[in-house]
Amino acid sequence: MNKKRLFALIALLISLAYLYKNIDISELKLALKTASHEYLLVAFMLSVLTVLLSSLRWYLFLREVQKTSFKKTFKAFISGYYLMTILPPSVGHIAKVKLVGGDYFKALSSLVIGLSTEFLVVLSFALIFVGFTKFGILGLVLILIALIYEKGVYKALDSLLKLWESFGFKGLICTIRSYLGRTYEGWSKAKENKVIFLLSFLLSVTIILLQVFGIIIVGKAFNLEISMKGALYGFLMSVLFASVSGIPAGFGANEFGLVLGIGVSTKATVTAFVYKFLFQYIYSIVGAVMFYEALGEGDKNENSSC
Repeated sequence: MNKKRLFALIALLISLAYLYKNIDISELKLALKTASHEYLLVAFMLSVLTVLLSSLRWYLFLREVQKTSFKKTFKAFISGYYLMTILPPSVGHIAKVKLVGGDYFKALSSLVIGLSTEFLVVLSFALIFVGFTKFGILGLVLILIALIYEKGVYKALDSLLKLWESFGFKGLICTIRSYLGRTYEGWSKAKENKVIFLLSFLLSVTIILLQVFGIIIVGKAFNLEISMKGALYGFLMSVLFASVSGIPAGFGANEFGLVLGIGVSTKATVTAFVYKFLFQYIYSIVGAVMFYEALGEGDKNENSSC
């Protein structure tokens, strides 16, 4: 077992142990028995809207760099939820890009630029409402540099690789430079349309707020009042813990971070697990179906071309 897997396993066990320790079984049974189905339905509808808007944001950038359909983009996006359960989250994000077809690196850049706007909004919220000052400012600066001065960043990286190429590994470095060039081309082309670029920020704000309101609504389903600030803090902690843990789908770490944000209690733990099921885990199941369906279509296309 390598160090990353060991760390992920330890993180999972600590998260689950902490959550289990703070659960009162009788209170858990009562919370599940008296849960409001109406609030849970509203939360699920918010999750569907979140997925649709996230797919739309990727599609808007993707169609700037290559021909594609919203249906294909949507299927690839949903498949990503499944891929993140069998792979580390960052790898799952990268793997789903292959499903949209076309130039992989251009398609990847269109996804990354959309995620960058969302990350920028998340950091802004963290700075304004929570006070993650040091990390927030550093993250904001790095992303703004990449968004505004992408040409300079690309030239600097390409020059560094060119210098490295002169010392050896010419074939490998040449390939990396080619990948970097295609990624930059896709990034700059996706960013050319200022209307879509600005719209992506609006979509990112909406996507985050839908998830934050989702936490509040799920809390109401179990008669738990969660403030806007508490829900936002829980959302940020959930993202942070899941990212750091390296656990596939962030299971356990997601809920651990969320509970720390909204307050430790049995109802908070139930809220965290139900929220993540409605907003993420349920799409892993749907994503598995769409992923293998896409693989089947790919095999058919290969056989028909033989």
